[in-house]
This record gives sequence, structure tokens and C-alpha cells, in this order.
Amino acid sequence: MRGTTMARLMAALGLGLAALLTQPGADMQARAQASTRQPTNVTAPQRRRVPHITVYPLSNYYRECAFALGIEHRPSGDVITPRQHCWWALR
Repeated sequence: MRGTTMARLMAALGLGLAALLTQPGADMQARAQASTRQPTNVTAPQRRRVPHITVYPLSNYYRECAFALGIEHRPSGDVITPRQHCWWALR
């Protein structure tokens, strides 16, 4: 089954390559369109506006976290890993 899948893949790649090689006019048309575009004014400054976002807190809650080291039992042996537990607390 794997051999037939590989043969189909190679046939599809060959057909795609043949299609690309037999249509050189498409590449020439793309080049002609690119050369007929209007030149852009490079002397004019292009100012890009950066969006300004203001965030206002809607409540008096904040995240409080506790950190500790824990033991994980793995097939290769016990490993010490960092643990984190967070909750929402009122100010």
C-alpha cells in the first residue's frame, strides 16, 4: 500500500512540473503586468498610525499566585518540577 501511495505522489508531482514547464507564457504575462504598474512616490513620508488602546480596570480583583516545587513520578525516575497555582483575590 505504501508503494502505491508513493507512486501516486510522484506521478502528481511529475504532472505538476510538466504543467509548469509547458506554460512559459504565464510567467511572461506576470512580468509584463509588474512592469506596467505605476511607480510609487518614495519621497512622500508614509506615516503609519499605531492604534492606541486604553485599558481600565472594571473591578478590584487581581491575580495572586503561589509557587512551589513538586515531585513528578516518571518512568525514568522522580523529577522535581516547578508548580504554580493562581486565583483571583480582592484588593
